[in-house]
Amino acid sequence: MRKYFVLLFALAIFGANAQDDAHPCGQVHQTEAFFESHPEYLQDAQRAEQDLEEYTQEYVANDQDGQRGTVYYIPVVFHVIHEGGDENISDDQIADAIDVLNRDFRLENTDALSVMSEFADITADIEIEFRLAQRDPNGDCTRGINRIYSPLTNQGDSEMKSLIQWPRNKYLNVWTCAYAGGAAGYTLKPGSVNGNWGAAIDGIVLLHTYTGSFGTSSVSRSRTLTHEVGHWLNLDHCWGPTNDPGLDSNCNFDDQVNDTPNSIGWSSCSLGGSSCSNVNNIENYMEYASCRKMFTAGQSSRMRAALTSGIAQRNQLITTSNHIATGILQAEDLLCAVDFDASRNVVCIGEEIEFNDGSFHGVNEWTWNFGDNTSISGTDPEEFENPIHSYDQAGIYSVSLLAANGSDEELLIKDNYIVVLDSAELDMPFSRSFELGEQDNTWFIQDDDGDELWEESTVAAYTGDRSMRLRNYNAPLVGTKDAFQSSTFDMSGYDAVYISYKWAFATRNTETDDRLRVYISTNCGDNWILKKLHRGFNDLPTAPSHNGSFVPSGTAEWSENEIVINAGSQLVSSFRIQFEFENYGGNNLYIDDINITGLTTVGVEELAQQGLIGLQVYPNPTNSVVNLAFDLVKADRIEVAFRDMTGRLVQQPTIKTLPAGSYNEELNVSGLAAGVYIMEIRTSKARQSKRLVVE
Repeated sequence: MRKYFVLLFALAIFGANAQDDAHPCGQVHQTEAFFESHPEYLQDAQRAEQDLEEYTQEYVANDQDGQRGTVYYIPVVFHVIHEGGDENISDDQIADAIDVLNRDFRLENTDALSVMSEFADITADIEIEFRLAQRDPNGDCTRGINRIYSPLTNQGDSEMKSLIQWPRNKYLNVWTCAYAGGAAGYTLKPGSVNGNWGAAIDGIVLLHTYTGSFGTSSVSRSRTLTHEVGHWLNLDHCWGPTNDPGLDSNCNFDDQVNDTPNSIGWSSCSLGGSSCSNVNNIENYMEYASCRKMFTAGQSSRMRAALTSGIAQRNQLITTSNHIATGILQAEDLLCAVDFDASRNVVCIGEEIEFNDGSFHGVNEWTWNFGDNTSISGTDPEEFENPIHSYDQAGIYSVSLLAANGSDEELLIKDNYIVVLDSAELDMPFSRSFELGEQDNTWFIQDDDGDELWEESTVAAYTGDRSMRLRNYNAPLVGTKDAFQSSTFDMSGYDAVYISYKWAFATRNTETDDRLRVYISTNCGDNWILKKLHRGFNDLPTAPSHNGSFVPSGTAEWSENEIVINAGSQLVSSFRIQFEFENYGGNNLYIDDINITGLTTVGVEELAQQGLIGLQVYPNPTNSVVNLAFDLVKADRIEVAFRDMTGRLVQQPTIKTLPAGSYNEELNVSGLAAGVYIMEIRTSKARQSKRLVVE
């Protein structure tokens, strides 16, 4: 045992080499980086390290851990930092990570039976267990899992930790993310974070792909949390306080544990491998080898010493009062919250919805009322925990769940929770300028992250006084998506549909690349098809950058776009539209004047029967006159009308009675403002529409 632990500590901080992405552990690198940024804390940390080492040696020498049988329990909270991708791992994957951790610390892992004979006698049950918290710092019910939407998941650093942290004297904080400083995981040892300045960074960061044994992770990666908890409880790597195994110079250092032989460090499973004149404990959790399966008795004593010391407040975690405060020793069937959600809350008649129970803890009986005179109740989780239901009538429905666990029950009612649409809720042609609050029954805001940014606003409008505004200037998190969706249209009778809209947007600077996406759905919103993408780096801005909250100063700071849908497979009876905005730090967005028109064409045989053949409109676009060329099979009355994209008549009809023959009629449209219009040509038996652009 080498006694120069303070010197080794300093070497660990300033002697480590920078790691690459292949390193399974970033403890040394992160320690080095922290004290390079904060050298003012180094002396305090060295003093805490020395105090903890003296406490540990006394703990071992006095055999304070000789009275085994006392199991220490540690409350744990997982903070899942994500952007809605694979890194947003499931509750089940987190529960599995806790299961693996407990199995390893209690020596219940079956692979421990195959430990090399040289070390089989010193494998240790650490008698430490980890429980997901059941109460949060305010005493409210919790699963011990928080989900935070943030692009900082790709940084995995102290700034990410600052998004959320529960008191370290009550919980072991674990953050899962998409990037963990170039490693599979990392933490800092107790001495490194002893002061108040260390509390803000105390805890473990894990790549989501190294969390648990399934989901985005795997069995071979599932021991990373075990390894990092070892560091969190004051263990070094078996080769000592560096991050680089395999170096001969590692024989000059020690992990300060008597029964782990000096080692150069191993990242491969060379069982029986020797270094530093010793057969090495390659299967130790504090090695890098993939065959890790044990802690030693000496490591057990060292970790239990750290947990009972006051350094970094570790000893406060295991008190009875803290167990009561965090709820971890309460019965697993403590029912303290009832909740549920639905796979979709806006559907069409007959579409299936999966309802998902989110109640906890220990729910074993469910009673659902779907609001349409249908109720189900039972104890079989396969049938009742996450039921599937469909509605056979359009309407707005409240849903309730009564969750029970045999001793307690809780009821939750979500009013007006499910909207069921008919196949053609909205008429064509369609026009919305939001002047009368029309979106209440025809538009549905989708706000999965709860920031409620879309709103009907009187701040600005292209037409009238109102528009839909997205308050992106005050958006709490970059990367969030907010959408509003239409009800249903019946487009099955059209050969082409034209969707136009106006918008106003400004960036805050040239670095913001926000996105506005326009989608259609051909199956009532079950899936969405992207039709237009406006980007902050390209065509989304309609005005110069604004440092303050953007309000368009006039119509000149608005733009207009039109989308043409002419694929027959997309013109269906349950057609819907969605506007979705993705925030990347820009400014407010306004939407106004959503207009939708449909055009039909008539077949040759039908045209012949109707008496109007070969209709042509030219020039198109035009700025003054337009010609109509057609053949009239028999004498008839001809009426030509012009409507704008809202369907409003904008020019009085031209009416003539003509004998059979071929015609080329010239009409004056100079009185029409620039825009897009629908020309309607009618006879006594025929009605045809043509789209006309006036420049």
